[in-house]
Amino acid sequence: MTAPREFSLEEAREALQALRDVAPDGLRAPFSREDVLAVTAGGIEVKGIEQGLLDFPATVEGVAAYWCWQAGEREIEWWHPRGTGFAGRRRIGA
Repeated sequence: MTAPREFSLEEAREALQALRDVAPDGLRAPFSREDVLAVTAGGIEVKGIEQGLLDFPATVEGVAAYWCWQAGEREIEWWHPRGTGFAGRRRIGA
């Protein structure tokens, strides 16, 4: 088993924009089957189909983490350690 791909913040934001460009519904919640397939093919984790939650594996401040995005947010502005979920989100740069 290989380690998940890790994204820099810039790479995660670029991947999100690329997905929005090809997703039939622009990645609106709830995600369609096509959205889920496109997201997971890119090494991004779907954490909530109904809520539209995506996690991009990363290392943030030396911590195994995820860049976190939820449908309706303009861009990726949050991260959380891998051991926490949505409730553990922290604003980037805060």
